[in-house]
Amino acid sequence: MEPAIELAPGAEDHGFAPMLATLLRQNLDDHADKRATAMRMRGRVAMVVTDLGLSVTLEFVPYAVRVHAGIVGIPDVTVRAGSEYIMKMSMLELGRFGLPNPRGEVAKELSAAEKAGAITYYGALANIPLMLRLTRVMSVNA
Repeated sequence: MEPAIELAPGAEDHGFAPMLATLLRQNLDDHADKRATAMRMRGRVAMVVTDLGLSVTLEFVPYAVRVHAGIVGIPDVTVRAGSEYIMKMSMLELGRFGLPNPRGEVAKELSAAEKAGAITYYGALANIPLMLRLTRVMSVNA
C-alpha cells in the first residue's frame, strides 16, 4: 500500500503546491522505503516561500498526504525560506539510517543559510520525528 498524494481543492492553480505534490509522488514512486516512512507521518508542515509570497501546507494523515494552497490549520512545523532553499531541501544528502548527512554540500549550504537567517524553522525542535521523516520523504536522494 502506498499513501495517496492529494491536492486539496484550490491547490491545482497554486504556483508551488502542484510542484511539491509531484516531487513527493516521484520520490515515493522511486523509493519504496520512503512510502513506509510517509505512511507513518502525522501532522502539518507549512512552507512559506518568502521570495514568491506563497505558502503551502503538507498535511500528513493516515494513508495520504494532502497538499494545500496556503497555511491550513495550525502547522506543527513551519519553514520560511526562499524558493531556492526550499527546492534545495529536496536535494539534501542522506546518510546512515536515512538521516541528513551533515558533511554533504547541500547540507552545508542549507546550514549556512539557516545561520545567516535565510531559512527559519518554527516548531522543528518540538517535532523532530516529523522533521526527520519530512527530510527523508522529500529528498530525491536515496
